[in-house]
Amino acid sequence: MPEPLAADELDGLVAFIAAQQAQPDRRISYVGDDAPEIAAGLAGLEPPWAATARVLRDGARLTGVVVAEWDTDLGRAWIVGPWSLGDGKAWTGAAVSLLDAALAQLPPAVTRVELCGEVANRRLAGLAAARRWTASEPNHVLVADAGVVAGWPDRDGPAAVPLRAPTLDDVGAVAPLHDAEFPGTYASAQQLVEGHLDGSRVVLIADDGRGGVAGYAAGQVNDGGEGFIDFVVVDPGARRAGVGRHLVVALTRRLLDRSPVGRVALTVQDHRTPARALYDRLGFRPDGAMIAYRSWT
Repeated sequence: MPEPLAADELDGLVAFIAAQQAQPDRRISYVGDDAPEIAAGLAGLEPPWAATARVLRDGARLTGVVVAEWDTDLGRAWIVGPWSLGDGKAWTGAAVSLLDAALAQLPPAVTRVELCGEVANRRLAGLAAARRWTASEPNHVLVADAGVVAGWPDRDGPAAVPLRAPTLDDVGAVAPLHDAEFPGTYASAQQLVEGHLDGSRVVLIADDGRGGVAGYAAGQVNDGGEGFIDFVVVDPGARRAGVGRHLVVALTRRLLDRSPVGRVALTVQDHRTPARALYDRLGFRPDGAMIAYRSWT
């Protein structure tokens, strides 16, 4: 039966996860791969991860781990894990008990739950399928470092439209674009703009020259020090004019300026062929692919 984490197991838990993350067929998304990244990623979870972690033990040895994160305002939760030793029925039995222990902690306001792992993690796919959770299409992880960005020909790309910082007055124009392109996602337009204003995010608005919004891009530096591009959206009427490239180049440079590890990552859905072509031209390199599994109640 999964149990809460003991205070003296914190380092051991990070080491256990790092060993699991080193294997692509057991890898979970969003938590990093090595111990420092994992520790930093866990530290940024809300509620605090040490309170939501549930573990399995064989004597003093950890054999399974899961962590839960949730946002009651959005009504969403993210199950980080499960990781477990073993294969076949042994893995499945442990993973089921860990998942149930994580789900049991969720507040009543949470009605949408997500797992996410590498495409190669077929164990996770089987666990989600047994629950009849819906699989997303593959999302490709792409990365650019300072060397790649230094090779770009100009600071912010061609000035297709002027870029500016957002104000709260922009929420009404950004929200329809955001909700149409990323329905039910993990951050609202209001949260993006407020995040820029409090310094926790970077958001750029592409002005259409008529007082409206031609597009926007939003990102942040995660707890592991890597910049991450969360969202890029261009109004349908402003596409094929360089607005998307302008936003991506400008946001990448701003995130890179803030990133202590000198790297910016993003994910792009498999079907978004024009976006993937843009990132390829800019020199972003593939760094895996992941699938989310969702239970919307």
